[in-house]
Amino acid sequence: MRRVLFGAAVLAGVIAVGHPLGSVTPYEAAFTGDTMRVDYLQTGGLGIEAVALDRIVNDGPWPGSRTSLVDETNLGKYLFEVVDRGTNRVLYSRGFASLYGEWETTPEAGEMHRTFSGTLRFPWPKSPVQLVLKKRDRVNAFHEFWSAIIDPASRQVNRGRLEPAGRVLTLWESGPPATKVDLLLIGDGYTAAEMAKFEADARRLVDRMFALEPYKSRRGDFNVRAIAVPAAESGVHNPRTGEMRRTQAGTEYNVFDSERYALALHNRGWRDIASSAPYDAVEILINNRYYGGGGIFNDHAAVAVDSGSADYIFAHEFGHHFAGLG
Repeated sequence: MRRVLFGAAVLAGVIAVGHPLGSVTPYEAAFTGDTMRVDYLQTGGLGIEAVALDRIVNDGPWPGSRTSLVDETNLGKYLFEVVDRGTNRVLYSRGFASLYGEWETTPEAGEMHRTFSGTLRFPWPKSPVQLVLKKRDRVNAFHEFWSAIIDPASRQVNRGRLEPAGRVLTLWESGPPATKVDLLLIGDGYTAAEMAKFEADARRLVDRMFALEPYKSRRGDFNVRAIAVPAAESGVHNPRTGEMRRTQAGTEYNVFDSERYALALHNRGWRDIASSAPYDAVEILINNRYYGGGGIFNDHAAVAVDSGSADYIFAHEFGHHFAGLG
């Protein structure tokens, strides 16, 4: 029951639940139809933590809800808010977790410094906003620890859209992106000759997950698409088996020196691929038999497609990523 309730809460935060009456909605007053993507760098370890702005780019049409703009789920270690500069009103917010947030709980964070890349996505504002990043303290309360003023008309903001990284395959489409949860599957470690395998893997895994509740009953609330950028060799980087790979999405095993923990550490790389399609959630399909996967709330999930447990891992890691399940 807890899983169903959490899933329903997150669905409510992603899917539009109706359009307010009147000539101009709050979304139309504050935002355009594009997506602003803010890439940032988070550095820490040995008792310090710092965030630095990396770049601000156009990530294509806004795929999310135009009515459920403020996150009321109270999920995630972090929360970001987009605040109107004129009224100090929160226009948009989302809770999330991050690779850095998990890394700082590892023993390594007490021994050295490391930097991780992250991304915040929100509707493109019509006027200057303040982007505020908050983090939970020891009693679970959010406190601001970084902010930046963003002027969408600034020369430091790149308004150009990125050319699609490849062909986007639509597995099923239930309605417009603004009214549905858009799940995007990214294939990593598939060669050009393995594109048919990628499509078969994608269809198999989503069909298995949507045979389970609560997804089975909510299938019509989802759009599912898939894209893969051909790799030079099959598979992804695995330092424990000696398979050395460099792919555009940057997925690898042995994350935080945990043998079967697999995620995409190259944030810019997989985000650039994902910009080819509307998405609220992303799961990366690893073309490998070696058991592994991972999931970060409101960031991404990953699964090794040829493991004997792939069906289970796909749904399990999606639960971490999409609903913040522990």
